[in-house]
Amino acid sequence: MNKSITLLLMAVGMLWTAVAIGQVNYTANDVLPPYEGYYHPGINLGYYGPNWDDNQLADLSAGNETVGVDGVGIKALRGSLPEGLGLTFTYDIWRNKYLYNQAVGTTDNLLFLGFASEEHKDKNDYCATNDIPTDMFAKLYEPIWDNGENGTPVNDENYYALYVYEVVSRLKDQVKFWEIWNEPGFDFTGAKGFLQPGQPGNWWENNPDPCDYKLRAPIFHYIRTLRISYEVIKTLAPDDYVVVAGLGFDSFLDAILRNTDNPDDGKVTAEYPLGGGAYFDVVGFHAYPHIDGSTRYWDNDLGDFVFTRHSDSAADALKVRTDARQEVLERYGYDGVTYPKKEWIATEVNVPSTPFVQPWGSQEVQRNYVMKVNIEAMQLDYTQLHLFLLADFKTEEEAGFEFDLMGMYSSISDKLPYQQELKESGIGLKTMSDALFETRYDATATAAMNLDDNIDGGAFLHEDGTYTYALWAKTETDLSEDAFAVYNFPTSFGITNMVRKEWDYSATGDRLPEIGFEIALSGAPIFLRKAEEDPDITLDVSCNVGVEFQITATTPEGGQVVTWPEPTATTNCPGGVVSIEQTLG
Repeated sequence: MNKSITLLLMAVGMLWTAVAIGQVNYTANDVLPPYEGYYHPGINLGYYGPNWDDNQLADLSAGNETVGVDGVGIKALRGSLPEGLGLTFTYDIWRNKYLYNQAVGTTDNLLFLGFASEEHKDKNDYCATNDIPTDMFAKLYEPIWDNGENGTPVNDENYYALYVYEVVSRLKDQVKFWEIWNEPGFDFTGAKGFLQPGQPGNWWENNPDPCDYKLRAPIFHYIRTLRISYEVIKTLAPDDYVVVAGLGFDSFLDAILRNTDNPDDGKVTAEYPLGGGAYFDVVGFHAYPHIDGSTRYWDNDLGDFVFTRHSDSAADALKVRTDARQEVLERYGYDGVTYPKKEWIATEVNVPSTPFVQPWGSQEVQRNYVMKVNIEAMQLDYTQLHLFLLADFKTEEEAGFEFDLMGMYSSISDKLPYQQELKESGIGLKTMSDALFETRYDATATAAMNLDDNIDGGAFLHEDGTYTYALWAKTETDLSEDAFAVYNFPTSFGITNMVRKEWDYSATGDRLPEIGFEIALSGAPIFLRKAEEDPDITLDVSCNVGVEFQITATTPEGGQVVTWPEPTATTNCPGGVVSIEQTLG
């Protein structure tokens, strides 16, 4: 009897807590706690037919020893949960998916929110010339909160607020970053977003016409979704981050920042006091250098474009675009002084492994780019970078355009688990991730390396105070990955014996001996550690009686994956003597 009473009281207390939740009293203009986690290489899973479920795709991403899959070094996943799927299958089934993701080793995952179900779509037609409906929610301007009616703290009549509440309340322990919509600024005209101030129809001085871009609704409605998202997410999970990415154009970011969520032309009023920058923490990109102009520039003397289609130019473009977007943010006070600086992320990135319309693309190009752009993101202090696709959508023979062939695996649609075939990009990605995950880029140590202009890379600090060094010769020729350079560590580093891991180390396991000078480099990154600090050194144990290894299995919370810590060796040799020889490679 007492037990039943206790449970009843607990239930009543929980209900009271739920309905007592209220609106947050701050915005991103007031506080933005810096992300202190390690950089996470991430990926978009994709869909490959009925042979593969989401758990098996998570195995291919992060690895799972229990099914014999090494993975490709992914530490965070980008997923989605549109309202229609949540209402059809219930939101609860996604919790098991994300518990599995957590168990295979992905943490601080990202999920993009958006896309109203048919019954909750805004039925207004905001485009006079095209009868194209919006996917945005109706009733965005209903109050966000109520007094706890219907058992939720949000107002159930505000469909979007209820949707965000349903998703975030279930997945907040596995998801850290919440991206609001996918590519909200996608320009269907192909021209308006690029226009500069002063040009007719530009988005710097004019708000995007709903006829011209993906949302098919006024931009104030998108800012309203940001405001609702921010209030609900920060109430449920105050340490999580609200993200805008895939904006397409700096001009679209400017439009978000200069307008409020006021449906009356984005004007500032007492009810709508703040621009859109108050309602997100993280800003980022979708980066496709083969089509976004990153690998060409205009030469006035030639009167034509000069192309720089190689992996270093493509990876360096991330910094160019970040700096440009930071300039926009600072014009509206997001400089760390007036308002907190934003964090950074990229949620779709890659280049093709086969050329189509443009004559650029190969396994080598994609592999080098995938490694270099992740390293560039670490140097820029990004939180995450998500490659566009886990596996190719089609075979090379079937592919119709480059986005079919942006995976880390060859096409798996006609294969059964686990018959997948790694591409060079997947091998390189895992090598890079294994070498650098849980490190932080050390700009001071990198400067001390005195890298020549034709060499790139840097020093990455492990928690134990040791370093991994990433190095490569810069590619500089259009349509070529050929590059060569020689590097010498300064004598002040005191480096002699090193372990060298080539781009394909995750497949070969070959650890090559290297000294700290006359290090030959190509266009593919290598990873170097002092020999005595490398955790992958093998131990050859010899004894004329035998050696017993005692290994204890530990299971992460969630239970699906077993990890093995370093083994403890005991011996039955006479006198307890064990002869151990350290070998490299």
